[in-house]
Amino acid sequence: MFNAEELKKQVDQDIEKNFSQYMEEARELVRQPSIASQNIGIHECAKMVAEHIRRLGSSDVRLVEYEEGSPVVYGSVRSKNPKAKTLIIYCLYDVQPPEPLEEWKVEPFSADIVDLPGFGPSIVGRGITNSKGPLVASFKAIESMQRVMGDVPLNFVFVIEGEEEAGSLNLKRFVNEYAEELSHADGVFLPGTREDENHKPKVLLGNKGMMYFELEVKGGEWGGPCSTDIHSMNGAWVENPIWRLAWALNSMRSPDGKILVDGFYDDVAPISEVDAKFVEELAKTFDEEMFKEALDVKKFKGTAHGKELLTQFLYSPTMNIPGVYGGYTGAGTKTIVPYRVRIKFDCRLVPNQDPDDILEKILAHLKKHGFEDISVVFAEGTYWSKTDPENDLAEAAIRAMHGSGRKETEVWPLLPGTGPAYLFTIRPLHLPFVAYGLGHGARIHAPNEYLVIEGLKDNIKSDAAVFLEYIQIAADKGAID
Repeated sequence: MFNAEELKKQVDQDIEKNFSQYMEEARELVRQPSIASQNIGIHECAKMVAEHIRRLGSSDVRLVEYEEGSPVVYGSVRSKNPKAKTLIIYCLYDVQPPEPLEEWKVEPFSADIVDLPGFGPSIVGRGITNSKGPLVASFKAIESMQRVMGDVPLNFVFVIEGEEEAGSLNLKRFVNEYAEELSHADGVFLPGTREDENHKPKVLLGNKGMMYFELEVKGGEWGGPCSTDIHSMNGAWVENPIWRLAWALNSMRSPDGKILVDGFYDDVAPISEVDAKFVEELAKTFDEEMFKEALDVKKFKGTAHGKELLTQFLYSPTMNIPGVYGGYTGAGTKTIVPYRVRIKFDCRLVPNQDPDDILEKILAHLKKHGFEDISVVFAEGTYWSKTDPENDLAEAAIRAMHGSGRKETEVWPLLPGTGPAYLFTIRPLHLPFVAYGLGHGARIHAPNEYLVIEGLKDNIKSDAAVFLEYIQIAADKGAID
């Protein structure tokens, strides 16, 4: 009879025994740059990831190449048990650029060990937390399980992309191309370090979607210079595109944060009873002041606190402006009326909002208010993702987290961030997607990204715990022998 609790003890012992080697393998992967946006080190890193999978016993691992961009590393490790369930391990091997270099305490790709105040010995390097450390941890969890158990009654399919930080374009192609093979899986697991500064771990069961787009205002029939900046003395009789943009923006959102675009909220799904219960539980451990301190803000929007503020954070769609550029922004004075200005938007979307529909409504709003000359110069939509918390994989991750010994734990039914999980959770695959892992790391996308060494060890153990709990659930249901 399968006994996950007893096996976990043995697997943890093996992880302890081999951890020094496991840690060095994680550091080795960090030392290989893999910046997708600059095409630096991508293929070298992909080959290293493929070798990790090959060492687990995969005979079919390969780099799925496309005309442009990064290859997807694809392979599998199959159980001898004909009834074994199948998990897709999805992760990424690309990283953000390390700039600004002068703010790093160590070389960005050195993976040096630094004693960080409050956390102790930690690996510092670009990608150690997002996500090379957790990626290697998932491999090492399987390796220790294999050493302890021999044949692991669970099939693993690896889909490791190299463009998550650059839009996951080739992953979109890959999922459509390999949909028939992938559809035989039972779920998707994203390894990661999910402990905050207070060592409170999280299981993540969904995320918001996003419509990212750029608008451009140029001179034209409405006024404004059409082809070149002109002297600002002409402001007496020629209108400025930046002012026109300001008027357009003023029509789109109220001072209290309400989005004024007709129909923007029409498709927002009500919070389910199950999600409402999770929010009730989250509110018990929600530390508003910790979030303020981490974000370095004095106050949040509006007057909400506690459960109401948490619900706002998780379930409210947003309209954000990441940047505006146009005219002269250099040193000194230059008096002009610019001929064009651009603005970047990201709208975070919740179930059941459609990114393309939202963009259409924004354009209809601009036309309705007399700004039909404002044009879209770039647009990319990402769908939201949602997984049923009563699914076997979600239950396995929650069981593993509750059994981790942590005093406080959290289940987040929806994460306010955005990612490519929807490629697995909606058509054509419709698979549950769960993200979890012990260990604390931080400063992703920023200088001095770090992962606490003890957290890396815990991360490997937590992956193994999820896999073992998942097998136990299947065994308890009689799905495997």
